[in-house]
Amino acid sequence: MTIAELEAGLKAHRLSAYAAARGGWPVPLAGATYWGVLAFLGTRLDESNWSLVAAVMSGAIFPVAVLYAAILRNPFMKVKAPDQGAIFMAMGAMLLFWPMAVAAMWHFNALTPLILAIGMSGHWPVFGWSYGRPVPFVAHALVRAVVSFGIWEYLPEGRFTLLPAAIAGLYLITVAILFVDSGLVAKKLRQAAA
Repeated sequence: MTIAELEAGLKAHRLSAYAAARGGWPVPLAGATYWGVLAFLGTRLDESNWSLVAAVMSGAIFPVAVLYAAILRNPFMKVKAPDQGAIFMAMGAMLLFWPMAVAAMWHFNALTPLILAIGMSGHWPVFGWSYGRPVPFVAHALVRAVVSFGIWEYLPEGRFTLLPAAIAGLYLITVAILFVDSGLVAKKLRQAAA
């Protein structure tokens, strides 16, 4: 088997996993829920309590994604991507932002929303690569970084409200893109198999 054949086979398996998991859209839907709740809490809590709640609530994203998947019958947890190890490594690498987030909470809390918004998206490009569809995932991470920084820098009064609301909105757009794109990929794969 040549390298080109191996790469083509791996790409086919990645796309098949992407189609079967429908892009894993329950996860960004849970992310939208998390950031939407944070936007609301930004109108109710002081900044220190917002940051504490944001840190604690971040652990609920994955269980909420699993709940959405069960309710909406999305099998993303049952689909095994061929690069499963890379996904776990990406998640581990993404978690390295937490020391910066904690330092911000302790010493310059106004920076916390920016660090959370960008830091919690570090695994997105690898997820896209593992599904063989990097563009929507990389686009999400890049747009998220730019929008987060723009709001944080130029609309500082919205750091704890507008910034999380914008991330929630970006997540909802990403859910729609992944849902449609994974459906198109699934259709193309069915046609190729027929």
